[in-house]
Amino acid sequence: MTIYFLSLRIRFFEKTVTDIAINPPLEVISDEPLTIKNKKGAIYGIAIGKDTGHFIVSTYSQIYAVFIQASPILLSIITSMRNLIQLAVQLPFGHLSDKYGRKPFLVTGLLISAVMSFLFPMITDPIFLLIAMIIYSLAFSIFTPSWIAFLGDSSHEETRGSYIGRITTITVIFTMIVFLISGWLIPFLSTDYASQYQIIYRIGGIGFLTAGLISLFWLQETNPNGNSELKLHSHNPPNGISDRMAARFSFQNILAPFRENPTFTRFVLISAFMDFSMSTGWPIFGFIRERYTTPSQYSFLWATHMAFQIFSLSIGGKLIDKYGKKIGFNGRKIMFLIPLVLFFARNWVELAIGNLIGGIGYGLYFITTTAYIIDSAPEDSKGKYVGAYQLIMGLATFLGSLSMGVLAEFLIPILGKWPAIYTLVLVVMLLRILGGLAFYFVDEPVKPNLESKIS
Repeated sequence: MTIYFLSLRIRFFEKTVTDIAINPPLEVISDEPLTIKNKKGAIYGIAIGKDTGHFIVSTYSQIYAVFIQASPILLSIITSMRNLIQLAVQLPFGHLSDKYGRKPFLVTGLLISAVMSFLFPMITDPIFLLIAMIIYSLAFSIFTPSWIAFLGDSSHEETRGSYIGRITTITVIFTMIVFLISGWLIPFLSTDYASQYQIIYRIGGIGFLTAGLISLFWLQETNPNGNSELKLHSHNPPNGISDRMAARFSFQNILAPFRENPTFTRFVLISAFMDFSMSTGWPIFGFIRERYTTPSQYSFLWATHMAFQIFSLSIGGKLIDKYGKKIGFNGRKIMFLIPLVLFFARNWVELAIGNLIGGIGYGLYFITTTAYIIDSAPEDSKGKYVGAYQLIMGLATFLGSLSMGVLAEFLIPILGKWPAIYTLVLVVMLLRILGGLAFYFVDEPVKPNLESKIS
């Protein structure tokens, strides 16, 4: 932390210090995060609370929508709006977190998420579930880019994969334990499915509330741009541009990551196609899983996912630190196996095989994507890069899930409900194969050379 703030002071007087910030001398590179002020307990507490809450809301929303009799087209609209807002709306909040700091957006988003999680199981009308999901997704968009940028502020580039991997591994272990306990305990607390959903959603609300309170009372700000004393170093505009014009300049260039970094742009476009293919399965997978699982069995299903995600996270960070980001993209290449498993599965144990594969793939890809975005961004634009990436992913997943819902609504009257759903599962598998193969064309991340462009 001392070295980081020292580099900021130097940048007030020497532009060449940018090279020092990006490529620090070997003797200062450490595997320890840069947050001396923030205790590890606070960081892990926020990560555990928010991930437990979000995992519950995101995984249960599909089968709960089916439980309250949502049609395929309405389920696809719920999924599409969730994806679009949670991802696309992150862009302005990422930009704002770069300008005003991470903490205000973390606290606001987490506390709103807590309220919505408590409200979800009270909803019995799919239309009202859609409205509630929109509000929750806005809250998610508020805190997520700030959290990812916070991790970037708190770590060294050379060991960022391992740092993020350690935090994520701990949170997934805790979330897995919550799901295992819930799956075992819920049937003893209630045999009514509606009451079981209430219990699991309230657990998610407690997670969000805990994370929000820790962020409010124990988290210290890590973004130097949030401090007016340090704003002078951030993207100095060309000579003669006033502060008002500089603000307008920043707003007009909110999509600058795609113009200034072609390598990052290619990664985003390929990721968008993959996320499109992933999202086509979300409106229909819920019908298969709801058909063969109870709410408590569903907890065991996702506990399996998390158990193998832990394994993937435990090795994923070290692998990408040693061999580069491209090895982590193998996590996306195996995702076509999930619809293949769903096509043949006829009970929750067989469905768990697909979750096993998903856990391994998601763990690898999560670490790789997070590190890739941060490693592609200038030091004072991490939030903007996160938001730009999520904007494109939001549009891609919106189109993917909505188009599959429309297609399902068209085919079901012709083929019948289950023949149509299983036919579409095979279409999803084909799209995921193509999306995984596209990652062979992604290069290792590079930062844009802004100095040469300005000069």
